[in-house]
Amino acid sequence: MDIAIQNPWWTSRKAIEEDEKVREALSKKNKVVYSLNKNDNLIILGPRQVGKSTMFKLYIHDLITSKNTSPKNVFYFSCEPLKDKKELIGVMESFLEFSRETAGKKYIFLDEVTIVKEWEYSVKYFLETMRKNEQILVSGSSAMLLKKGIERMPGRKIETELFLPLSFREFLLHFASNELKQELGRASFGYDSFDLKKMHSLSLKLQPFLGELNSKLRIYLQTGGFLKAIYEFLERGAISESTYEAYTKWILSDLSKLGKREIIFKSIIQGIVKNYCSRFSLHSMAKEMEIPSHVTVSEYLELLQSILLTNNLYQVALHKKLPALRKERKCYFLDPFLYSVFRGYSVGKYADYSAGNEDKLIEGVVCETLSRFNRINLDATHFLWYFFSGNETDFAIKVQNEVVGIELKWQEKTDRRDFRNFRSFTHKLLLSKKDSGFEQGLLLIPVSIFLALAKHKQGW
Repeated sequence: MDIAIQNPWWTSRKAIEEDEKVREALSKKNKVVYSLNKNDNLIILGPRQVGKSTMFKLYIHDLITSKNTSPKNVFYFSCEPLKDKKELIGVMESFLEFSRETAGKKYIFLDEVTIVKEWEYSVKYFLETMRKNEQILVSGSSAMLLKKGIERMPGRKIETELFLPLSFREFLLHFASNELKQELGRASFGYDSFDLKKMHSLSLKLQPFLGELNSKLRIYLQTGGFLKAIYEFLERGAISESTYEAYTKWILSDLSKLGKREIIFKSIIQGIVKNYCSRFSLHSMAKEMEIPSHVTVSEYLELLQSILLTNNLYQVALHKKLPALRKERKCYFLDPFLYSVFRGYSVGKYADYSAGNEDKLIEGVVCETLSRFNRINLDATHFLWYFFSGNETDFAIKVQNEVVGIELKWQEKTDRRDFRNFRSFTHKLLLSKKDSGFEQGLLLIPVSIFLALAKHKQGW
């Protein structure tokens, strides 16, 4: 296998400047660039088409053009063509042999490695034989395959990070006005500082920007955090049908490699879209979508979460502060752009479906924002749920052993009476379109301000 084809900078240092992904990323008015500032070996997990390959290429650009690394010490390989661990080991050994006489640190970038059968044995082999001046970074799209692989190489010196679509806060830090960016740089809260009184104080600083925040939120509901969709919308005013379709094609390709059937996948997707933001049981989904077994529904829903397509949200047994796994659940797409992608796929017409569905899509954005606070192995069931007791509360989040109830009301006028199950929670957060206030343990805050302030952790 000719590995030099994917590494043209070996023959010409300037070739990295001509790389299609690098050239496109650096040509943008609002550039999103990456610089490799870590010495750790990394596994980077992110959904398809989120920009992992572009990030790797920008890392390489930074190494060659800014850090004066010898181009022959930088190896990139897209693992899509590889069949198994033997071929993967072969390409790594070929690079190390090629660069053996070149002084300096060696960098290996393996893109979409989780697609390769038994990839973990190849990475394990490299970690056991690597020298001090060698670093490996690999990317993958399937948490299920990643988790299985990591379990087979315990104690290895490699870290795992998530690379997700931009959150609304990250979207603003790149595409908002300079004044709002500066204010956001001084104001944020995370899971460790999830305090309603502090949140209220911070929100007051963003009140002058509420018009811009709500305007940007409407754009975010169309583009999500996927850069290709964002740039298309900002530059052309619309997202092309081919961009929507591209995401579907990648997912279907991965499902095929995982031995899953498209007809069942499509039925599950149609069921998710039809029941968006509503409770459903595995049995009702199976019956409604004519899927042979509720076990199959469960299997595919878990799979969709593992490939970073959806979030499964369970009801909470409030007195136990634990998920009621056998009761009805809810399912949201990881990103609002994916709602339009897969609604288009399910009905046979790719388009922007955000109009008229803002309240549903914002609920999904809130779910993902809360999930990012404290996910463990892509699982949020230890701290994030919804509550139902005659009436439904959209979210219930455990913070320092207290459960905070969170209700969303995307409407022109909102007040404390809109928080259902008021007496079930000591601490209550009511997310509105524009109203705000703080009384009787309830914080009323515009959802765009809440999302703008929410800062998530980097782990997976």
